[in-house]
Amino acid sequence: MIADFVIEKMSRYIAGGISPRTAAQFTRGELAAIYKGKHHSRDASGAWRVTPPPEALDVEKAMAKCDEAVTAIWECCIEASLKKPSLNVTKKLAPDKPVEQEKSGFEKMAEYAGVRHEQ
Repeated sequence: MIADFVIEKMSRYIAGGISPRTAAQFTRGELAAIYKGKHHSRDASGAWRVTPPPEALDVEKAMAKCDEAVTAIWECCIEASLKKPSLNVTKKLAPDKPVEQEKSGFEKMAEYAGVRHEQ
């Protein structure tokens, strides 16, 4: 799925310290190259091959889906940057209540974008 591709690529770029804007540009460029048949990757044997597209769509439809996913991620990043932790608020948990495990950035973006990613 294109949304999975976009989320995976952008989350890796952002985790590497690249700004969301640059991550979006790199991801769009890579996806466009894949759909135009100008992107190569290695197969299991190590030989170079043309990278297959994540979905069987024409370039315009694929890029439209890409833009939707990028927009959802952008909104997620903007929303996260607006939330600032408060030093005055503390929350005590009862010892018998389980502590909810924090989701990874990838999981948060996928959830926000409405995508179910299966690993």
